[in-house]
Amino acid sequence: MNKITITHLVDFSRKTPRGRQTLVNNLKTPKVKTATEDGGGDYWISALSCISRVFTDNTGNSIGDKIDELIDKIEVHEAKITKDMHQRNINILQGFEDFDFDTLRPPTELTYLKKPKEKSIVAIKRLPLYAKPNHVFTFNDNGKRKIGAIWFVAKLNGFAHEELTMVTELLYRYLDMNYSDKYEIANEYCITMDVNSVNSISYAQLGNKKVKSSLLQTVDEIKKLI
Repeated sequence: MNKITITHLVDFSRKTPRGRQTLVNNLKTPKVKTATEDGGGDYWISALSCISRVFTDNTGNSIGDKIDELIDKIEVHEAKITKDMHQRNINILQGFEDFDFDTLRPPTELTYLKKPKEKSIVAIKRLPLYAKPNHVFTFNDNGKRKIGAIWFVAKLNGFAHEELTMVTELLYRYLDMNYSDKYEIANEYCITMDVNSVNSISYAQLGNKKVKSSLLQTVDEIKKLI
């Protein structure tokens, strides 16, 4: 079975029963990867890579530089689909021009870890879910070695609140599966952010039951259709 991305999870939750069965059937058939408006990946790479880079180096001026670069690309391309793609990436970046990235990081020195591909598959009830955070980092908190992660996600028209909670729980499970034997997970810094809306959810919010995740329910529903 193909790996199940967050786009698959969200699309599944939005579909009719017939559409859900079709999606599950398609997951069983290997397909060539393409960049689509809903699929993330290359479509949103300009905005996501820039935001990810600013998170680590905190140089906000690079956002403005990237916007200028994309404006230049719009002017030289004739295809509407390409112009629309660049404009949507610009719209995202404009929402981050004055954003305070310090709200997403512990107020201390961070050590960023590599993210090998073999760690990206999180099996839940034998379903291969794909987690790809932008950054995984460790830090010292009163003598304790803690670990956190940030995952910037994009989807055409953004994520609903409950959809973003699924991504947050998947991110937590990624950390728990790969790093909990060496580090204490910092729930408040296990964060996913929808870059379209600039809304974020931490696992601490899930742990405090302020919001609920439908990840396990969605997994169960997918398994019934396999």
